[in-house]
Amino acid sequence: MNNFKKSRQYLTVITQVVLATPLAIPLYAMASPGSEALHALSQNDWVERSISLADVGITNPVVLQNADNVQSFFLPVPKGVMLDKASINLQGAFIKGEEPPAALTISVDSRPVYAQKKTAHEGTLNEVLPVEARRRDEGFVDFTLNWSSPNGQKICDPTQQSANTLTVLPETALTYRYSLKALTSLADAWRTLPAKPVIMIASGKLDQQSFDSAWRLGVNLERADKRAQIHAFPAVGDVVSLDGVNVPDALATVAPFSALAGKGQHTLGNAAEIGALLVLGAPATQADLAIADTALIGQINTALDALQAQLQTDSDAAKELQQWRASHATLSQKVPGSQQVLLANLGYKNVISVAPDAGAKAGGLFESQWRDVLVSPQATITQLSDHSMGPNQTVRIARLGGSIGAFDVVSRGDWTAVFPLSAVAVDGRMPGEVVIDVAAAPGASSTRPVATVLWNDTLLGAKQLKANGESEQIVARVPGYALGVTNVLKVRFQRQPVSPNCFEIPQGYPVNVLPTSFLRTSDAEPDGTFVGLLPLLAGPAQVIAPKDALDHPAESLRQIIRLSSAASISPLNAELVLADNGTAFKPTKPFLSVGVPVDGAEPLIVVKDGKSLQANHGDTTTLDLTGPQPLSAASVAQSNNQQGVIWYPLGDVALTTPGPFVLNRGNAVVLGEEGPLTWVDTSDPELSQALRLNESPMYQWRKYLSWGLPLLGGFLVLMVVLAMLARRHKKN
Repeated sequence: MNNFKKSRQYLTVITQVVLATPLAIPLYAMASPGSEALHALSQNDWVERSISLADVGITNPVVLQNADNVQSFFLPVPKGVMLDKASINLQGAFIKGEEPPAALTISVDSRPVYAQKKTAHEGTLNEVLPVEARRRDEGFVDFTLNWSSPNGQKICDPTQQSANTLTVLPETALTYRYSLKALTSLADAWRTLPAKPVIMIASGKLDQQSFDSAWRLGVNLERADKRAQIHAFPAVGDVVSLDGVNVPDALATVAPFSALAGKGQHTLGNAAEIGALLVLGAPATQADLAIADTALIGQINTALDALQAQLQTDSDAAKELQQWRASHATLSQKVPGSQQVLLANLGYKNVISVAPDAGAKAGGLFESQWRDVLVSPQATITQLSDHSMGPNQTVRIARLGGSIGAFDVVSRGDWTAVFPLSAVAVDGRMPGEVVIDVAAAPGASSTRPVATVLWNDTLLGAKQLKANGESEQIVARVPGYALGVTNVLKVRFQRQPVSPNCFEIPQGYPVNVLPTSFLRTSDAEPDGTFVGLLPLLAGPAQVIAPKDALDHPAESLRQIIRLSSAASISPLNAELVLADNGTAFKPTKPFLSVGVPVDGAEPLIVVKDGKSLQANHGDTTTLDLTGPQPLSAASVAQSNNQQGVIWYPLGDVALTTPGPFVLNRGNAVVLGEEGPLTWVDTSDPELSQALRLNESPMYQWRKYLSWGLPLLGGFLVLMVVLAMLARRHKKN
């Protein structure tokens, strides 16, 4: 009986628990209308990324028009990080001028994902290609297009179908996402930076040290072919865009979130609203890198503390906000130590947190060969030098990214290396000469193959090869006008395919750019042109900006970064000088002056009082332009026995160039909002030799003979005089 009573008691307790549980859930939910929404936000740790062909330097459409065209593309992704919801959006078009159908097959990571015949005479391509969700230790996703057109039925029929073309647009992009916690190394964080990374600085007047670091870090990004964006942390009174900001319904009635709901723009009324922007992931509060000084960290914490205070009436929501801060605002939890770089997060992005005094070394390390050693989430950089050239001031081509493997060529094949100018412009030196070692196997044709060297599609040299499988060398000068912020070195092999008596199908034979190939740098040769200045500015130089740049740092930094990149300023070696307004500055090194008058300088193009642009040649004014045109001008100038570049804006001009550019033509340039408009060269035509426009081995001899013959003549006259004196002395 007792056992029976106990069983009934247990059953009663269990029944009460079962009945009470469903009632407790809504009670919990009703207790905190905003807590669930904040909980969902704290659980969202996905980082969205998109990288297009244009972002990796393929800014022009790629056209496939041979009978059997194969083209591969490689898009970088973080190593060892699981990609989620990844896909490639292929953008392009085709034109089919031949009656038989053409075929397009596409592989992603060597796996076929698309195959289709094209029967229409023209059409567009807008295909979404699936990408497998997995880690990629190689650090890239590749996809290959095979565009096939019908060949002739006979072996000797023409194999090219120029009427069938496939165009791949630069907008073709890979999109993916990964977990915020999955990124654990500084090297991967740098590799995953978008094409337009945002550097976050504190709002208001900026400390000079933080300003200096932001400038240097921005130039490093530009040298890596990215468009650095400078954003100041939002402040009360700022007008911010709310495009893409989604306020959950549960928070739409909760202050301060309610003030942000359903608006396109909003004027920030208090610090709590800034905290709400952070939690919602508003673009105004997101960054990829941050100059994490005390001011910025304080502003972030002030905003989140204000939001925390607003939510104190809802304890559940306040608790969820604390959890969000712990997981999504690690940037605010620690100020980096001296010369330190940390991997943190803010909102829904990983952020590279840089100490105020670490900008130069951090940026230099990220763009150097040592970047891949940053396998941890933090590093302290006590020493870094850009003296990375060999003892003979050379750099191996293999270091610049080109493959060292052999490949087969039927009629034409290209070997390519893409690298930033900073990789070969260090220690005050610029690319001067490329030495390319190649080897080619014999082919079926008696016509010897030809190897051609191109730099940014500028022909540097060519050679008809012996094609006996042994090493052969091509030596070519690199002219200054061929340089770019991003450089493409290409070696093109061309063979004459042959099919004796139509009995054989033409076959490819191997060629190779050997790892012994190298690039030799050259010393500075100042000649009154931009090109002559580039090596000087790449060494120890001065960047001169007005002191009031600290009062409006975001706008000033954008200008200084763009112009420093264009002048090939080394952010590791250069000195930033903030000059007094209205006082002519005397430089002590090669210089870049950004809107600061320089003592005794007479630039070719000047801006008078910010209102008129004048171009002068000697005593003649060739142009006098007055008005609110969005123009600026840069000219080669001399001051205090130093060579440099002076830039003046016509009014309040912002350089919004879509891509980096280099000051490498003439001695003056007029710039618009999107970059160079008109280059001016008033130098002596003979100075084109200094620009290496017409340089050849004969020129080298002429250059030495120009001073060597008079010296030799003087030496011979001296020897004759001494011989005559000796003979006279002997007679006496």
